[in-house]
Amino acid sequence: MWKSIRENPRAVMYAVLMHLALLAVLVFSLDWTPKASRPAGQKVPIEAQLVDPRQLEVVKDKKLAEQHKRDEAKQQAVAEEKRKVEQEAKHRAEAEQEARRKAEAEQRVEQQAKRKAAAVEKQKQEQETKRKAEAKRKAAAEKKQQAKRKAEAEKQAQAERKRKAEQEARRKTEAERKRKAEEARRREAEQALQQQLAAEQAQRTAGVVAEYTAYIQQKIERNWLRPPGSPAGLSCTVQVSLIPGGDVASVIIVRSSGDPVFDRSVETAVFRAAPLPLPPDSALFNQFRHLNLIFKPS
Repeated sequence: MWKSIRENPRAVMYAVLMHLALLAVLVFSLDWTPKASRPAGQKVPIEAQLVDPRQLEVVKDKKLAEQHKRDEAKQQAVAEEKRKVEQEAKHRAEAEQEARRKAEAEQRVEQQAKRKAAAVEKQKQEQETKRKAEAKRKAAAEKKQQAKRKAEAEKQAQAERKRKAEQEARRKTEAERKRKAEEARRREAEQALQQQLAAEQAQRTAGVVAEYTAYIQQKIERNWLRPPGSPAGLSCTVQVSLIPGGDVASVIIVRSSGDPVFDRSVETAVFRAAPLPLPPDSALFNQFRHLNLIFKPS
């Protein structure tokens, strides 16, 4: 019962109002008209009349019929009022039920919308999670690819550095080889030049030595006196030791002519010719320090 009251409070209220209306109709339908008042102690005169019992019965039946009609009319009015109240309560209950159905439908629509929104949100979250996972995977793959590219670039750079180092080593080796070859050629050229210069110098020295040796021999011959009785065609070889300035330090007969007198005359001529002529270049003195001269007078 309390559940019905909680579910249909308006219908219960209408039912209570209907019962109160019935009670009011019953109360007002009673004959509450008081009898004519009379003074206390006053006797009412009684008029005796002779009444036909059949007439009393008819009147009684008539009153009962009228009362019955009034009661039926009252009952019909109460029933009509009850019907109207019930109809109105029914209409209101139906309206409330329709409102509840609409509210429930709206609630279902709202719940469905919420479920749909939740599903959409869940789908969005799943898509976002998937997108983040995909982005993370792509970032990891990109990072891995970058690390791979970096490793390959480092490997290529290392190979390039190695190639350049090898190329530089080969260049340096080639440059060193060329330098050594150039240095060797330069040394050879210098050596050849030095040899050429030395040869030229030797040739010039030999020419100077030969020239001044001839001067020395000529001066010795000018200072030689043929010994008396010395046969013609004699010759000897003498070693003349000189000191700077052309003075004679010693004279040694290296190969004798076979004639001691002739040999002594040659020694005397050498000392007499001193100082012997020397070239002005003092560096050539060593060429004249010890001279082997073949003395063969003409």
